[in-house]
Amino acid sequence: MQKLFDISVIKTLKDGITKGRWSLEDLDEPPPGWTECVNNTKGNPAFPQGYQGVEYKNLARLKQPKPPQEKVEFTNPKDLPPDF
Repeated sequence: MQKLFDISVIKTLKDGITKGRWSLEDLDEPPPGWTECVNNTKGNPAFPQGYQGVEYKNLARLKQPKPPQEKVEFTNPKDLPPDF
């Protein structure tokens, strides 16, 4: 299963910061849609335990993970054609 946010999302956020589209502090505040979703679950009988989804965090503040290493699978000699 893949992660929800990969390296490209973090790069996009940091690129927007360097270009001046937003600041790091702007990303610390949850977006209005996320806040509304959390607030709609409070006191709602359909959600007796309230919001239980993903906790909001500023992905631009996370350390950028190392890119995945390329792995080469060793070919078994039995898999090669006989005249190889």
